[in-house]
Amino acid sequence: MAESTRIPVEDVSQTAGARRTARKMAAGIGFDSTRTEQIAIVVTEACTNILKHAGRGEILLNSKNEQDGGASLEMIALDRGPGMANLEQCLVDGYSTGTSHGGGLGAIVRLSAASDFYSLSGKGTAILARWTTSTGEERPPSMQLGVVNVSKPGQEVCGDSWGAERRDGYFAVMVADGLGHGVEARTASLEAIRMLHTNPELSPKMLLERTHRALRGTRGAAVSIARVDYARGEVSFAGLGNVSAQIYSGSQGGQHLVSMNGTAGHNGLRLREFSYPWPAKGSLIFYSDGLLTGTGLAGYPGLDLHDPSLIAGVLYRDFSRGRDDSTVVIAKTA
Repeated sequence: MAESTRIPVEDVSQTAGARRTARKMAAGIGFDSTRTEQIAIVVTEACTNILKHAGRGEILLNSKNEQDGGASLEMIALDRGPGMANLEQCLVDGYSTGTSHGGGLGAIVRLSAASDFYSLSGKGTAILARWTTSTGEERPPSMQLGVVNVSKPGQEVCGDSWGAERRDGYFAVMVADGLGHGVEARTASLEAIRMLHTNPELSPKMLLERTHRALRGTRGAAVSIARVDYARGEVSFAGLGNVSAQIYSGSQGGQHLVSMNGTAGHNGLRLREFSYPWPAKGSLIFYSDGLLTGTGLAGYPGLDLHDPSLIAGVLYRDFSRGRDDSTVVIAKTA
């Protein structure tokens, strides 16, 4: 896993910094010069769009390794501007509500391997662009995953960590929030994620018990674990502390999953596992306490139908407290 690189966009001078960061990340994971320049253009267009229509916003850049040995880079552009009344029209090259030639959003579509957009009047616009070095020959996953993982302002690393394991028949995901901030919090949360990757076959309760023991020499962490069993249509869940989780289905709304009080590595006397039905088109939503308690998809019509990375970006934008590490993980049926 890798945390998100956050770039505030409040002035035209920050566009150049965003472009340089994107180039460096793209080259670092193996994109050729042509693709690297395409990524730089997309980031530039996204920054320009934010400044023109919202005045300020931010860019998140995420890189991760793929299961087939390749890598991917994502850009999520977020603003709280007026939103786009006619998104489809804005995506057409040549259309503009401002003074430019209007090719910005159309260029993002053309120069990205995949893209997605969500705009809501009065709440702003979110743009996702993705590129991959993967061959595309691997069987499509049963679950799609999207993540935003942002450190507290002023901290060099994020104290939250996340991990996921895909296996035949099931999908497991963990989010860990190390106590406090900075390197020591990161050390604790990464040790929790290591437990997931080395013991993916364990039930959530058994994995949480093992994680609790493994974190005894660390600061400790709040930890939540879910396992989706496809054949049984069931989610098993165990949590300790305040990493929130819920199952969302468009027709049924959200169902919050039960975590026990405590901290993995320190006080976790009551560990319990709960089971919930898994809806046919369900989504798992995890978020650390860097986001507000009411985080969820209510009030965002159609957002659950979008790419999970875009969903994570919108929830981060609108619910982050802005003074803590913030992590959102979305896992949804492909």
